[in-house]
Amino acid sequence: MSEASCDASGEVSQRVHSGVTAVSRLGLICAAMVAVLAGCASPPPRAMVIIPSAPVQAMAAPTATASATPATIPAPGDAARTPGVSLVPLRLPEHWQRRQVLHLRQDAELIAWPNAVWAERVETGMTRRLSQALRQRLPEQGWWTGEEALGTRRLLAEVQQLDVHASRGEVVGTLNWRLVDRQGRVLDGGSLTQRVQAPVGDAQQEAEALAKWLDAQAEALAARLKGPPPP
Repeated sequence: MSEASCDASGEVSQRVHSGVTAVSRLGLICAAMVAVLAGCASPPPRAMVIIPSAPVQAMAAPTATASATPATIPAPGDAARTPGVSLVPLRLPEHWQRRQVLHLRQDAELIAWPNAVWAERVETGMTRRLSQALRQRLPEQGWWTGEEALGTRRLLAEVQQLDVHASRGEVVGTLNWRLVDRQGRVLDGGSLTQRVQAPVGDAQQEAEALAKWLDAQAEALAARLKGPPPP
């Protein structure tokens, strides 16, 4: 073989090698870009879940005490003479103080609904719904909400147990409660266990089922608190 033929063959081989190398590099770059894009892909948006408020059309008109404006709210020194019941924010078990929306699987395992979180503290939403439900059933009592709310009596409520069984569409829980006067003396109290049936197929349905459970508790509480407020 002549020297010219050898040079030509070597040049062709070098070009082929260079082409293969370029293709390989291009493939690596493409693969890297795909990996980067996959890593940067936005996760599915999370649903923000709240305990729904009581239907407005079903709510009784607020009493003068419950709907007092800043101009009519008594001075702190007059708090002991303010009629009505102050609902202190509910106390919940520790696992209900997370942002995850949890439910029970097979009566033993707590799992979270995917892509859903509570939009507010659960006790905030539960206290609001319970207050609305009590106001519907006992509007004559006059209701306030808050730790330092005005009122001659305070309703202290603690959720001792609250389980959401999604597989069988059931919420069961126990509410311990005490009615005390402004000096802390216990006027009444007890423990109420309610079991309600409702579909629980996702996080929002769980929130609606919890609202139904709170309504059942309000019904039972109202039966105990019925009667004219003390003088």
